Amino acid sequence: MDHLRIGTTSEPPLQASKWLSCQALLDVEEMSHLLDSLGIFFLYICGHVFEKNKRPLSKEEFLKHYASYIDSLKQGVLPPPESYRMWFSPAMTVSPDALFSIPVGTEQQIIRVSKPVVQLQAHHLDFSPIDKKFRPMIFGIDSITWGIQFSYPQLYQDGQTKQVVQIKNDESFPNTALFHTLQRWMRQHTIPTPFCVEGIKYNVPMRLGKKSLGWINKHPQLILKGITVA
Repeated sequence: MDHLRIGTTSEPPLQASKWLSCQALLDVEEMSHLLDSLGIFFLYICGHVFEKNKRPLSKEEFLKHYASYIDSLKQGVLPPPESYRMWFSPAMTVSPDALFSIPVGTEQQIIRVSKPVVQLQAHHLDFSPIDKKFRPMIFGIDSITWGIQFSYPQLYQDGQTKQVVQIKNDESFPNTALFHTLQRWMRQHTIPTPFCVEGIKYNVPMRLGKKSLGWINKHPQLILKGITVA
């Protein structure tokens, strides 16, 4: 990907904080609709060694892996984490300028983030029987796979000046508008998930696509834990 800036191993990756996050489990059709609604953007898998001519992750390839994941859940089968973890964790950006490439030998590279991007991550949640709460981003052995988390920071440290900068919604931070569009789509097309545990209903902020309501109770980990979606 010769359009990425070439960096060095001494260049620090993005240092950011105060991330805003949205976790959602969507049907394949909904995920495709979401990606189409975001306009032009790129998906880059960062932190892994790839050949130098490796192109950005296409929407079609991303959706192929997502569809395999959802098809397994619809069949009541738990997809193995290694089949989706890397593919669900790219950086999403409207401009390649937010990333840089570090050569590895003569034929390979690692891509890193230098400016704020929308970071995707495979998402898991779990229910605590002690305090009766659902929590996102729980990665215990018994946690429930629940789609993807989309996150965007509010502060970051400028790599050159070392100053902490507040991220704004202007041309200096083009991915802010991207994240805001994603948030609006989520509000319009998903719902807070209405979980039921032992007859008690819990509306949790982790989102569920409306088209997923028809099959979500086939989710094998919900069945194992005796949890349903109303």
